[in-house]
Amino acid sequence: MRNKKILYLFSETGGGHRSAANALVETIKELMGDDAPKQELSDVFASSNKLISLLANMYAPITRHFPLLWGGLYHATNSNLSIAIMAKVSAPFVGKKLQALIREKKPDIIVSVHPMTNHIAVMAMRKINHNVPIITVVTDPVTFHRVWISPLVDKIVLATEDAKALCGKYGYSVDNIEVLGFPIEPKFFKDSASKKELRRPMGIATDRFTLLFMGGGEGGGNIYEYIAALNKGDLDIQLIVVTGRNKSLKKRLEDNISRFSFPMKVYGFTDKISDIMGASDLIITKAGPGTIREAVSKSLPIILTSFLPGQEKGNVDHVIKMQLGVVVTDFKMIVPAVRNIMQPETYSRHVSALQKENNPEAVYNIAKLILGYKDK
Repeated sequence: MRNKKILYLFSETGGGHRSAANALVETIKELMGDDAPKQELSDVFASSNKLISLLANMYAPITRHFPLLWGGLYHATNSNLSIAIMAKVSAPFVGKKLQALIREKKPDIIVSVHPMTNHIAVMAMRKINHNVPIITVVTDPVTFHRVWISPLVDKIVLATEDAKALCGKYGYSVDNIEVLGFPIEPKFFKDSASKKELRRPMGIATDRFTLLFMGGGEGGGNIYEYIAALNKGDLDIQLIVVTGRNKSLKKRLEDNISRFSFPMKVYGFTDKISDIMGASDLIITKAGPGTIREAVSKSLPIILTSFLPGQEKGNVDHVIKMQLGVVVTDFKMIVPAVRNIMQPETYSRHVSALQKENNPEAVYNIAKLILGYKDK
């Protein structure tokens, strides 16, 4: 019998989709060892029609520079009619690519980690009569666009009970829904080095309160303004800043590093996030779901500075409700917020809430669900 195959459908529109797929790939390898099925990732929009590729590539600049515009688009298209129109318009372009991809790869199961690939994948399989299970892993853990939900897929995996309740509000049956948590790479749970051990090779002080700034893969979130505000705060801190793909921000920070009153280590796009978070005491970031879940795994109190209207609003509400951190949308208020969290009692309260929220079994349970379908 030929080796079983799992095909993951994603897009580079935001870093979270690839990260979720990679987490599942690595977990299945860990669980199955030499018996692991063949696993492949396909960026559905990367080599599609030029117009479709252009629209997909516009996601990052729109969400970074025009979040209110994105919010308007999100809400304007969050209806069954809009989804039907989008699926019909994109089917001749993305659908044809998917049909060819499925014919070529002949997967035994398809896992979608992107909202725009679910309906189209079902249509593509019907067109070529290649019927295999499709599992959707929703990577927006609280609030999400209804385009994520196709009643024709075999299973929909959600991260929270709030997300399941939203499905009900959207009018979908919960029969094919599982609430299993959010998939992040197992290394975030397993890396056990102490903060001091992680800080030494970074060349930063081993005993100083360490703030981590992250703006997601695109390096958004007015990071420079918040750091400049901290410079006036007379706090005994040091900073680690991850600028992602934002090269201009990285250069600006490095060019002006001598002007700041605290030590600062600047990274661009890096695969060392687990170590960097492990070396930190507090994270200041936008409300991206993957970053929040990774911070939770490290018991890292969170300050949220911005969020995308639509899918990230629920992340903000969840952080506040569960006492995982606080929200500071005015850079002038960042100093008192940091000073408050640095107080031992406040810090301990957030860490306890983060430990309670942590769910290291989530990625394993999702992987086992996928493998269970593979064996049917």
